[in-house]
Amino acid sequence: MTASPLATAPDPAGPARREHPSRLTAEQARQFHEQGFLGPLTACSAEEMAAYRSHIEELILEGGIGGGGSVHNRHLDDRLVYELSTRPEIVQPMTSILGDDLLLWRTNFFNKQPGGKEIPWHQDRNYWPIEPEVVISAWLAIDPSTIENSCVQVIPGTHRKLVPHAAIKAEERAIKQFAEEAVLDGIDTSGMINMELEAGQFMLFNERTLHHSEPNRSDKRRMGMAIRVILPQVRVLSTDSPRHKMMVVAGQDRMGFNPRCDPPAG
Repeated sequence: MTASPLATAPDPAGPARREHPSRLTAEQARQFHEQGFLGPLTACSAEEMAAYRSHIEELILEGGIGGGGSVHNRHLDDRLVYELSTRPEIVQPMTSILGDDLLLWRTNFFNKQPGGKEIPWHQDRNYWPIEPEVVISAWLAIDPSTIENSCVQVIPGTHRKLVPHAAIKAEERAIKQFAEEAVLDGIDTSGMINMELEAGQFMLFNERTLHHSEPNRSDKRRMGMAIRVILPQVRVLSTDSPRHKMMVVAGQDRMGFNPRCDPPAG
């Protein structure tokens, strides 16, 4: 695919965006702060996502469009991934929670094929080299994400506690994808929510919300994209990849703590 089938994302700066219809209601913002997550929300129609999906499959599954097939930070080198990750339908709800100045830090595709491993319970903050630990993430469904094909599961209210993490036991490494997992002592998992999403829908959660997904026991792929956004006041430490340059996706970067780059060309 040589050209975007969809419109270029509008300039995220400017006061007009404060009135954007995708901004959250007061009740939605309250729910996010009380429960640590919010969803489902809609980024685009199923028809629009079908166009994105075709491009993403060529980009990361077939290693086309520049080669490599990497699932990490493709917004840095691919215009269509950048457009998808900065759609106002995703960015504007984030401004309702963290304010009008936001930087895009990372994107990752999670391609869980049939038979794909379990993602253990974890808080994202455990893995990230940033100070302070303030991140809002969108988990966007590229494919339909259902209980059958191991949708993301979340435990409401767990963002209010820092949960210790421990190394995955040797006998479990073949079935779990990460090297560490949350220690669930004292954590009530009975209120767990299965966040089922249609293609084009997403959920928001913060850096402390416990989440997880089962092995994919179905015959259906489950692909999603995580979009990680930070405040300009957050410093990304030098232990992070130098490839992780920031892009302003709302407002301004008044701090200048982190290296920045421009969006990729169309």
